[in-house]
Amino acid sequence: MIKELVNFTKNLDKDFKNLEVKCREGLHIMLQLIKTEDTWSIDSLPVNFEIYSKKMTEETEFINQCKFLSQNAWCIDTNKCFDLPTKAIHSCSPFLVAFKREHIEGGGKFNENALNNKKQITERFGNYFDKSFELLETEEEKQKYTIFKYFFVSGKFEYVLQQINKTQIDKREKLTLEIESIKGIQKVETDKLKKEEQRLQIKNLETELLKVKNIDDGEYLLFYLNEPLEIYIKSHGKYLADKLFNTDKYNTSPNEDGLIYGTSNFMNSFNSNMPFLSHQTATFNITGRITNVESKLLNEFNQILGRKILPNPLPIFVFKDELQHKTIAIFKDSDFRVGYREIIESLVEDKKDDIGNYYLLNWVNSADGIIFRDFDFVSKFEYDFEVTILDLFKVDFHYQTENIFEFQNEILSIIFNNNLIVRNKEGGIIQKYFDDIDPKYCKSALNQILILKYRKAFYDFVYKSRRNAITQIMFNDIMRTSILEDIRLDTIKNKSHKEYFNICKKLNIWFSLYEKFKLNKNPNEQSMASKLKDYQEFVNKVVNEQSDFSTSTDEQFMFLTGQVIDYLLSKSKSADQSYQLLEPYIQKSNCKELQKAIANDFARYKHANYSGNFEKAASFVLTYETDKNIKNYLPELLAGVFSKNQLFNPKKETTTI
Repeated sequence: MIKELVNFTKNLDKDFKNLEVKCREGLHIMLQLIKTEDTWSIDSLPVNFEIYSKKMTEETEFINQCKFLSQNAWCIDTNKCFDLPTKAIHSCSPFLVAFKREHIEGGGKFNENALNNKKQITERFGNYFDKSFELLETEEEKQKYTIFKYFFVSGKFEYVLQQINKTQIDKREKLTLEIESIKGIQKVETDKLKKEEQRLQIKNLETELLKVKNIDDGEYLLFYLNEPLEIYIKSHGKYLADKLFNTDKYNTSPNEDGLIYGTSNFMNSFNSNMPFLSHQTATFNITGRITNVESKLLNEFNQILGRKILPNPLPIFVFKDELQHKTIAIFKDSDFRVGYREIIESLVEDKKDDIGNYYLLNWVNSADGIIFRDFDFVSKFEYDFEVTILDLFKVDFHYQTENIFEFQNEILSIIFNNNLIVRNKEGGIIQKYFDDIDPKYCKSALNQILILKYRKAFYDFVYKSRRNAITQIMFNDIMRTSILEDIRLDTIKNKSHKEYFNICKKLNIWFSLYEKFKLNKNPNEQSMASKLKDYQEFVNKVVNEQSDFSTSTDEQFMFLTGQVIDYLLSKSKSADQSYQLLEPYIQKSNCKELQKAIANDFARYKHANYSGNFEKAASFVLTYETDKNIKNYLPELLAGVFSKNQLFNPKKETTTI
């Protein structure tokens, strides 16, 4: 995996690696070094300072400069900062000092430290600069930047903050008064155009107010030295060379090319100081090493993932740089809005037979950092996937898919009740292959279990073209469980069954795709969809006394039984007319028990009028014999219930609820 991620990152151009770098929220202050003869000093008036907030829609040139300076002066993680063990200073550079507002007077951490007699951040600046100065190459440099150290150790930075705060207070008061004044005028204004102008004025002033707001405890105070970006990069490169490995305990000496081999820090929880994280019986201490160059590229890859500028899932092509570059170009040109499907469809246009031999990465940005949810090799991606859903149960639902993504979006959304593949109100698609499935948004607890049980298999089926990931047994289990759950949840509203269309759509899918997931298909085998027509013809022969009962099958018996049950339930006078009345029949596994249940209901409704067709069908059903487990014929039974009932007298008898 590491090799593929390193090669992928190596092939990304510099401009792409810098895309969507975000500035940290807080107060950014640029300081200028001044040389007088042989003496260096810092101008107490900053060259520039600005507050940045995520609520701001645009970045100024100054903020754009600051974000790249801080990117090249930041710690890998707080465990590798220079301010251990407190971890308050998050910069790792002799040219930048960055910490959160909470650590200075009036802040939450400052008060907490005072209460517990702990060192304040002002007492730890000396140690920070001692470590950051190790990144400088010459004594001359250290002497030059010592004044920056003194600026913090002496507390002069606090004076700068006080001066900035005074300036900001005056601006805040002025802007607040302007906003209140316009709001007062707006209240009595009757002209719509003028009211809209005033609304825009208020909006612009509120944006300006963000630029002079109070800094919150959780926001940063960042003090930069006004030095070229190249100097920041050079210093940070030395920091990274030392800190990008998990530990320096197993580092080799630089070889003739300057390469150092050490333990990877990427997705690695190894800690030599914690024995419980190590193999106790292994003959080796570490599983392998990577170079410092590879470690740096992996760190870049981790940062890029965090910016969400790559499609998720991400195809990482092996030995196909052309496809990789095209993938990135497609995503970049779309302003990072297209997903895996759109990328594949673009590649299909001229590289259809070449889409394969790539690793597929699915990840999530969590509070604990980047988490890989799936990483697997795809030898060949099969885009084409043609299936036809027939409207066998006459609810005006039929569909023809041409590719695997249509199957996912149109069919899986129905099968899993819009809980795995979710269509939102805006018409977009949300996939829940790896996300938490909140039970309160699921149709039922059993449907939630069904999703959790099979979603990884469908992810492999759709995204990795593993056509054996879903078997006929699995598909039947999904459809059976989903339909039975709809039957259990059915209610009557406005004299209609709430779940009727859901059940019939799923029956259409079940019968249409019954053979699709069979691994060893017999091309001469009759499909379930065509059998349904045979069952209906069989019923027609029974009611017309043309059937040869000696050749009838268990499947025909169960379909006709479904028709009989549906007819019987139409005679029910029960207050509850929902499909839950089917459950006593569906639960039977023995033919005799099923016939007994039908006979009991027949006796219960003995005063009702019955058609001649029903009586002929019931006669066959109640005398049929089989020792098979009739639960295996549930599809045929349900098909009989939900198909057009052929036992009613034409134009004289109708179903009732």
